[in-house]
Amino acid sequence: MSKTIIVTGATSGLGLALIGALKAAGYAPILTGRSAEKVRALSAEMGVPGVTLDVSDPGAIQRVVPEILAAHGPVHGLINNAGIWLEGDFETHRPEEIRSVIDTNTTGTILMTHALLPGMLARGTGVVVNTVSTGALYCRKLISVYAASKWAIRGFTGCLEVECAPKGVRVMGFYPGKIDTQMYESAGIERDLEVAMSPEEAAKMVVFMIDQKDMVWSQVSGRSIRDYQ
Repeated sequence: MSKTIIVTGATSGLGLALIGALKAAGYAPILTGRSAEKVRALSAEMGVPGVTLDVSDPGAIQRVVPEILAAHGPVHGLINNAGIWLEGDFETHRPEEIRSVIDTNTTGTILMTHALLPGMLARGTGVVVNTVSTGALYCRKLISVYAASKWAIRGFTGCLEVECAPKGVRVMGFYPGKIDTQMYESAGIERDLEVAMSPEEAAKMVVFMIDQKDMVWSQVSGRSIRDYQ
């Protein structure tokens, strides 16, 4: 039986590439995203189950995760990929913008893990991969809130790694550099993505992490060689 893996933020970019890569590798991915219309269309196109889910809404997580479990059975894996970008001088950010980043990138990741980890621990097997960022590996200007949201997940991921590995569950962090996605454009930021890795390249790295069942990859980072030129 194929192992079910939930992917959040899967209607574009890395998340959508992960759906294709996981399916090709023999897993049974479940595509989730905030837009019901996009979820329906991409679910049909990719030939996988699709579920509307906004991870920034704790109530939605509490309602939707049990529905997924009832419909699809035990979940082997979770890829916390949903995330939004915020860039600019800190004092210019509106409180609602700050809250949105933290609710999605940080709290959403933590609560999705909280909802699904108990089942994995009970079975003594499972995998959680958190899409973090190189922004959680070093400091730079203009991304203070985004970095805060990801530095929190860096600590969360590391602590759960050592807590859960002895119990058979691997919790790992993927720390990509630039990926050619709509994340920057959606935030109104211009980026030269000619130097970025493709979503498919990044997805291969994540599937490799998941496939190596006897390994816990603590902080896997990567960027396109074009980003050094």
